[in-house]
Amino acid sequence: MSAVGLHLNGVGAVSPAGWSAQDLLHVVRAGAALPVTNLMRSKGERTWDCRARTVPPAPLEKQVRHPRFRRVSPISRYAAAASLEALKDAGFGTPPPRLAILFVMMNGCVNYTGRFYQEVLDNPAQASPLIFPETVFNAPASHIAALLGVDGAVSTILGNANAIMQALEMAEVWLRCGVCDHCLVVGAEESDWLSAEALSYYHEDHVASEGAGALLVSLEGSGPRMENIIGPLAYHTWRERGKKLPQLATAASILIDDRTGIAKHDACERAAWSSRTFDTVHSPKKILGESMGASTALQLVLATLESREQKVSVAVSMPGSNAAAYACVVG
Repeated sequence: MSAVGLHLNGVGAVSPAGWSAQDLLHVVRAGAALPVTNLMRSKGERTWDCRARTVPPAPLEKQVRHPRFRRVSPISRYAAAASLEALKDAGFGTPPPRLAILFVMMNGCVNYTGRFYQEVLDNPAQASPLIFPETVFNAPASHIAALLGVDGAVSTILGNANAIMQALEMAEVWLRCGVCDHCLVVGAEESDWLSAEALSYYHEDHVASEGAGALLVSLEGSGPRMENIIGPLAYHTWRERGKKLPQLATAASILIDDRTGIAKHDACERAAWSSRTFDTVHSPKKILGESMGASTALQLVLATLESREQKVSVAVSMPGSNAAAYACVVG
């Protein structure tokens, strides 16, 4: 995969742990699962809890003041805060010139989408045209580009949790072809009762989550580098996935894995990495929940912070859920 060698020069995060990457690192290192809430249906009733871990209210300094952000969905607010933090973390007081954006998501702007189509069902003539623009997948990337004054390449990639690896590969192509000098790669997701309930159908112990992880990458810099990328290892069934996962195992001091705490779903990944010994193992999904399109972005943010602070290599396990598996070392 061609993203080998990219420098992760700045990171930012919004998660149920809080509105910064350091909040994320502190909570994951502490190892205690965050409290859950029960998401209520906006229509109909259910006889079971739909559990989720949501992002806490934004502190005043994290609230974006821009005309575009007067009426945006939570995913855009999370992504904007994470992006601004990543730029600041890389040492940029203002957005650098020749900046590109690649946005990654799975579900997207589900809150406004649900609201708009409910209005269509209730009374098509009264469905708000002001809401509709917030239902499209590219809306968050557009808002961030406007916020940062980006006039270069901006695109959105849809996929499962590890689609950010495809975004990093595309970022590397853009950088080497001279499309940009820096690329902001963002994975984000927002929670609503429908997606959270759908997740629970895969297993009742799944806890939905939300947030955003942002990585400012370039061909040069002082940040940790992407190394030893394994994948994509394509699979079509979970049985085939289990056979592929042992190929992900690679040596490092710290492992950030994808385990959720559900034994049935974690067994293959646990076995895949059992041949390796690590000083520390982090399982952020056990603490934060399943944030789908944001989850691998948050793993890579954690890996970058651990590599920078501990001066060690960090392995990241990204087995995915329906297409291909990846792993990499950040060091």
